[in-house]
Formats: sequence, structure tokens, C-alpha cells
Amino acid sequence: MTRWPAVAIVLTGLTGMGALLVEILTETSLQRTLDEEVFGRAYGLALPASLAGIVAGSLIAPVLAAALGGSGALIAVGGAFVAYAVVVLRANPDVPGAVTPPRPAVASAVPAR
Repeated sequence: MTRWPAVAIVLTGLTGMGALLVEILTETSLQRTLDEEVFGRAYGLALPASLAGIVAGSLIAPVLAAALGGSGALIAVGGAFVAYAVVVLRANPDVPGAVTPPRPAVASAVPAR
């Protein structure tokens, strides 16, 4: 909360820039990973899911802030985000730098010559 209109305008602009960045990253990642046939349907699902996440965050944030305080709520949400990112990176072997468990050696079905 601020008492100066200029600071409020700058903070609102930063919020808009963050939302725009998320929108660009979402659309770009969907375009890169999906075929053209399913991109429209996936994007049609991603947008409402994003809005549902905003609504859920708006409902959960006051409860977390009341229970943990402002700093505690930010630490809890940041920790949850990092944990989720680690799980996704470990599960997706196509991500550069992702840690994947070693694959067991499988005997080849083709006889050696």
C-alpha cells in the first residue's frame, strides 16, 4: 500500500508487465511443444486455468498472510514454487539441465552378429 499516486502507478505497471510476461511465456511454450492441431485446444484450456489460478491465489493469499504474516506467506509460496519446479524438472527428461534417474540397461532384441 502506498500513499503516493506516482508509486501506485509504477507498481500497477510492474504488475501488468509481469502478467504480460507470463502470457508470452505460456503461449510460446505451448507453441514450441505442441502440434498445430492441438495448440488451439490447449491454449483454450490454459487461459481459463490461468484465471482460475488467479482466483485461487486471491482466496488463499489473505488466509496465508493472516496465519503466517506477510514474510512467512511469501516464503511459503516461494518454497512451494521451488518444490514444484524441482519435481517438474526431475520428471521431464527433455528439459536441458534436468536431473533424470539412470535408465536400466535393457537387453537388445536384435541378435549380435
